[in-house]
Amino acid sequence: MPTGLPAEERVDPPTPRTSKRSTLRDIATTDMHETIVAAVKAGNWGYCEAWVFMLDEAITPDRVPALLPTLPMPCVDGLGPTDRFEIAVRPAEDIWRMLFATASMGGMYSSGVQAAYGRLWAWRSMAGLSGTPAGTSAEEVERHARQSTWFHFEADAEWFHNDIDADYGIATLSPDRRRIAVLAATDTD
Repeated sequence: MPTGLPAEERVDPPTPRTSKRSTLRDIATTDMHETIVAAVKAGNWGYCEAWVFMLDEAITPDRVPALLPTLPMPCVDGLGPTDRFEIAVRPAEDIWRMLFATASMGGMYSSGVQAAYGRLWAWRSMAGLSGTPAGTSAEEVERHARQSTWFHFEADAEWFHNDIDADYGIATLSPDRRRIAVLAATDTD
């Protein structure tokens, strides 16, 4: 499953971008973090991280592309105002397929957990990213995920190696538009 950024639905922020960092803080608990990274860990990818930010006010999805590169996350540290930061809005189904492929097929040096467990870990990551409460049914996770706005991003920050199909970033704006969750994954040496 290619993880490359699609040409359609691109919402790249204008450059130069602001270099001022957001004052928002990562509020991800250990449980939140582990749920968000479930698919990547199951697929035994090289490295991943997750962050969750509560916004002071609800925002519209069109504000997310400019906000993401300013968030206090190592995956965008050192990203200059004109460095490549590309982002696209993606349907929940595309994000699920990316997470399913990550978990079920694994990374460069792993065979993953195969189909059934791949689905389980992909759903757990989707639940964590969309902010669905733990223990919720698959139907509720799907409903919540479909109400969220999903983004796929890539950046020329040091955290990413930018190898084909070996790096990706996912961001989710929750249905109430007050929570942004981010998953960044890399499977490079």
